[in-house]
Order: sequence, then structure tokens, then C-alpha cells
Amino acid sequence: MLFKKVLVSLAVLAIASAAGLFALLSDKSLDLDEMAVSAPVTQQPDLATVRTTKHGEIIGFADSNNTYGWLGIPYAAAPVGALRWRGPQPQENWQDQLPALTTTQPCIQPWTFLSAVPGNAGDVVGAEDCLYLNIWAPRLLSATKDGAERRLPVMLWIHGGGNIVGSSRFYTGQNIAANQQVIYVSLNYRLGALGWFTHNALRSTATSLEDASGNYGLLDIIAALQWIQTNIAVFGGDPANVTVFGESAGGRNVFGLLASPLAKGLFHKAISQSGSTRTETVASAENFADAPQPGWPNSSNELLAQLLINKDAASDRSEAKADLSTMTDETIAAILYQQTPDMLINAHMQLMKDPEMPQTPQLLRDGHVLPSQPMAELFSRTDGYNAVPMITGANRDEDKSFMASDPEFVDVRLGLLPSILDTERYERYADYYAERWHLFGVREMARLMRAANPEIGIYGYRFDWDESPSSWLADLPILVGAGHGVEISFMFNDFAGGLRLPFLYGEDSKPGREALSTAMMNYWGRFAHTGNPGKGLFQQQPEWTAWKDSGANIMVLDSPADGGWRMEHYNPTPEGLMQRIETDSKITSQKERCKLFVQSFLISYHSSDYWDPERYAKLAGGGCSNYHPSQFNDAF
Repeated sequence: MLFKKVLVSLAVLAIASAAGLFALLSDKSLDLDEMAVSAPVTQQPDLATVRTTKHGEIIGFADSNNTYGWLGIPYAAAPVGALRWRGPQPQENWQDQLPALTTTQPCIQPWTFLSAVPGNAGDVVGAEDCLYLNIWAPRLLSATKDGAERRLPVMLWIHGGGNIVGSSRFYTGQNIAANQQVIYVSLNYRLGALGWFTHNALRSTATSLEDASGNYGLLDIIAALQWIQTNIAVFGGDPANVTVFGESAGGRNVFGLLASPLAKGLFHKAISQSGSTRTETVASAENFADAPQPGWPNSSNELLAQLLINKDAASDRSEAKADLSTMTDETIAAILYQQTPDMLINAHMQLMKDPEMPQTPQLLRDGHVLPSQPMAELFSRTDGYNAVPMITGANRDEDKSFMASDPEFVDVRLGLLPSILDTERYERYADYYAERWHLFGVREMARLMRAANPEIGIYGYRFDWDESPSSWLADLPILVGAGHGVEISFMFNDFAGGLRLPFLYGEDSKPGREALSTAMMNYWGRFAHTGNPGKGLFQQQPEWTAWKDSGANIMVLDSPADGGWRMEHYNPTPEGLMQRIETDSKITSQKERCKLFVQSFLISYHSSDYWDPERYAKLAGGGCSNYHPSQFNDAF
């Protein structure tokens, strides 16, 4: 069954795993034609959409909700051939009118539901020629008092997918553009080993610091922001009022833009939804795993060794290492450029214990695109980052989207029906993991930014909606709840298209979720216009005030039946989480306690800036010194 394969392959990819799960749980027959990703539609051109950009004339189409759309606009040259593993290069001008009428292929990636193209587990899909963006704008732009056309705020959406998979194709902008009077832009950017890859052979043969950085995916997003500065005015957008926003890896990349000196002045507001502030050193992304300063198990050197084995140029890893040590940088670079994308991705997956849980070193602290300091250090300094107003938040049950298909917590009966093994333990761990998301992606960053730049508003939220259907087959409010990615449909007011999450939204929940969606869009829209979510775009909602240590400091986003949207106090601390793990009497295994500590503070998608090795060694009466932290990384 197609979506059973999707469920397995997407266990760590949040909302997509939920999509497969919900399809399988339905008491309706599974309609594979309905669920399969369809080919993109080519829209009919509309002469009213003709615009002249710096690179040439384009034509778009009339879309729903009284908007115009333009799809598949190149914002940089195709990063192919000699341009692979280089900073994005300028797009050449075109002479004929460019039809911007259909979405383009996603960037090269292993196939998942999030690829938004047809495929099966194990396939490699997409294209290296993938640096394109999409735009939606209201058809009628209101006029200023002097009769001139008003320039609208710009919102650039950065898709999620672990910086390994994903596509802008899912996230159409006609609703948010029309309802919030903004110019909505989405983009594709390089992913995986083509988007985040560093090696001395590439640095020594690079012609610029950008080419040597390894941060090609982040540089792509910066190039899109530069394109917006140059061209967005002809679409009705204000280049002096740009908001970057994204979810999961997209939220992580928003933090990367805040930290990058190269992005300074290119955006003016930021929103991170379920983001991460984790960054990696060049050594961790490059060195062999058994080096004195060890690298990731799928570092660039480990990848090179695997490539030699796959080509029968070496019989095993030891021989491959020896061969690499005798090669010049020019030879190694040539080997890398000779690889097809399939070869690179397959070798990358071979290095993982669980190839269905993709991870890669990313947001590399190269010293140029990203500073060499961790984000917690950067955000604690007044001049350490691009200080702009920010919304940052997480969902109440983030990891339930992953836990729902984790055999440690859930047994899948008959290969289809999930049964939670221990509900108390499931809820307790979900709470631990969610606290980690909020702690490192919201509370600590808000605290540091507010202290460094108290005059700039930082706004926190927690998304709590959990009114998915419940039946004897599965209690989805418990199993998934307010899981990772669930808020996306609310952000785009799209509960039928987009990510197409079947059976997540019952008819009973429709009035409440529609009301919550409207409120969320109004807060995001008001923020894009003014830098302060305030009382929403139409000034009729409870006021969302800036984050602070005491009192009500986050906006809880829930349906009216569960309290609606309101300010509350939520202030987890690193010390509080450490103490909680140390003293939790329901953790009866010494190894389990050590694992939870490591996964909370060192090995996870989240920041490792608060890792305390001495405290770890003393944990469980000193018993954690018997467990090297690396053994708890389930992906390797």
C-alpha cells in the first residue's frame, strides 16, 4: 500500500507521517488516486499579470480569492555542473516573455510525501536546477492619500523538511495574500548534501568565501531575498518591509538569516514556527567519525569514503580512508563533481543506521555566511545578529507527530492500527520533548534577544489545537494532538489542499478551526504590516504582548471551545528541565535517564548550546559516565 510506505519513510518528518497515519486510520476506503501527488497544473496566462523584472518580462495568471499568481520564477542561475557547491550566481536575462504558470521541480531529495511529486520510498526525485520562487498578490492594490499605488508588505515563506526534503509547491498563497493584503513569496532552496556540504577540497578550490562556506541552502534563501529587493516592487511589494517566515527547518533557516551577516538589511521582521537554533562546526560536518575531533557519521569525509566503496575503488572504509589521505584536493573535488545526485543521496543514506530518518550537518559555522559562535552567544549580544521584531513559537505536542510511529511508544496492530503502549509514559515523554522545543526555539532566544535589544519586540506563542477526530481505531487528540506541523493549515487557511491531511479535520471542529485560522492569520498579517501582532490586522482580538520573564508572556492559540487565543505565562528554563530529568521518580532505568538527558541537551534537532558534560557524568549517581552520549543517537 503506497501510504503505508509513506508512513514508514516519514516517521521523523512530522506532518507527513501524520498524513499517512490519518489515511490508514480512516474507516473509509483509501483512495490512492485522491491521495497521490498529482502533476502540477499549468495555469492560463492573464495579460493583466504582465510584469517587467530586472531579468525580463513575465506573465502570470488570475487565481482564486481575487489574486494574481506567478509560478516558477528563476531567482538565481541553475546550480549545476561547475556551479554545484558554489554560492548562487546571478540569473541571466531572458529575451522572450517568460510564462510563470506552473510550479517547478523541487530540489534534489529522497522521495517523501513532502517532495510534492510522484514517487516511492527509495526514489531520488527533483532537479538540481531548482532555484525558483512563486508569488501571489492581491489583484487590486489600495491607493495612498496622494493617489499613488500602495506598496504592500512582503512575506517570504521557507518550507520545512529537515533541510533534506520539501517543496514550495504545497504552500499556495492566495488566501494569505488576499486576506492579509500582503505579497506572498515562496521558494525552493538546495537541500541535503547539495545544500549543506563542506570539505577542504571544495574550500581550497573555491573562488569566494561563499563558495567555501558549505551553506549553499542558506545562501539560496539570501539570494531570493536579494531578488525581492530588486524586483518585488513591480508586483506591488515593499522591499523595505519584508518578513521571513517558515516552519520546522524553515524556522531553523529563519534563525540562520538572523545570524548571517550576509542577510543584514534584506528583511525587516521574522517568524519562526517550530524552529531550531542548532548549528554545527565545520569539523563536525567534515571530519571522520573516529577523528580526534570527531565528525558526524555522515560527514563529508565519511561520504567520500562510502562513494569510493560504492564505485569499487576501495574494498572497505579503511582502504577508502587510506586512499583519500594520498589524494590532492583537486582530485577529491573532481570525484565529488563526478557524482550524480542519486549517488550522493544514496551514499548519504547508507551511512545511517536508519535511512528512513534523514539528518545531515547543516547551518555550518563557517565564519563568513554564519559566524563561528553558537546562536545562543550571538543572540546575547546587541550587535551579534540582525535584530528585527520576531514571532517565535512551538506546538504544545510537537513530538507526538514522530512518536505516533515510534515502536518505543506505539504498537501498530495488524500493520495499520496504532496502540499506545503506555499512555502515561507517552504523555510524559511528549511533554518532555515539547518543553525542549519551546525552551530552545522560543524561551531562550526570546530571553536573550530581549536582553540584548529590549526596544525590539519579541513575541512568543504556543499552538494548542487538538480537536482531530477520535474513534475506536485511534484517539488522534492523544496520539497526535497539537503535533509538529499541524498549525500550517491554519496559517494558510487551507484544510483541503496544501499538505492534504486526510481525516485530520472533522466537520465538528470546522467552526472552531476556521475561527482560529482567521485569528492566526490576522496576527501574522498585523505583524507583517507593523512589526507588532497587537490585536490582529483588524484590531479586534486579544492583544498579543511582547515576551517577558514574568506574567503573561506567550500567546496560546487554540479553538474557542478550549479557551481560544489568549495570553498566558509559560517559562521553562534549562535548569528546570535538567532538574526535572534528574528527579523524575517515574524513570526507573539509569540508562533511560541518561538517554533523556542526552536527547534533551546534546543529540537532537535542537540546540546543544546548553550541554553540560559534567552534570551528565554525575547524573544517576554518576552512572551516566558509563554511557557515551553518542550511543543515544538513534539515527546513526
